[in-house]
Amino acid sequence: MLDPALVPIFLAGAVALALTPGPDMAFTLATAASRGPKAGLAATAGIITGGAIWTLLAAAGLAALLATVDHALLVVRYAGAAYLLYLAWKTFRHLDAPMEARSAASVARAFRRGLMTNLLNPKVGLFFLAFLPQFTNAELSPVWLQMLVLGGIFFAIGSLVLTVVALTAGRARIMLGRSATARRLLNGLSATAFGGLGLRLILVDDAA
Repeated sequence: MLDPALVPIFLAGAVALALTPGPDMAFTLATAASRGPKAGLAATAGIITGGAIWTLLAAAGLAALLATVDHALLVVRYAGAAYLLYLAWKTFRHLDAPMEARSAASVARAFRRGLMTNLLNPKVGLFFLAFLPQFTNAELSPVWLQMLVLGGIFFAIGSLVLTVVALTAGRARIMLGRSATARRLLNGLSATAFGGLGLRLILVDDAA
């Protein structure tokens, strides 16, 4: 189904991209640091789900269609930026909030936040539309099917990396959670990360 000559190159690129600090890693780190490992893992699941949806859209060609509609990308991107800035404001207002990762509601909320963060960044879909086809071979099988397989591999690698990030940051949160000063510091850093990601969507044209 996949071109054996292209798979090693794709794997090398996927691993490099997964290990490169970016919005997904920053969001996972901020969530786990402020709400604990369970919330961090839930945010990771939301991010991966959102990316998988964008991969499906890219394979179907809908991401390219969206890019041709005037102002469509801009509206979606600004909506994502507004959402992240809202998370920053909400976290900043509750710097002394205790860890809530043990509650089912908090875990579900972390998943929704991770999902919405990716779905409201259309550049994610455009990235996969540009990245995945480079490693397909139309002579072997349908390109859309190869893109889905490659997307699945990409997200498996990304999930592993983000899981390590979530567990590491979450454990640090648990160990430092008894300290009010450390709690305020971690929540403050999380608020800064959310706000930075939101501003990045607004100010950087090629944010992905």
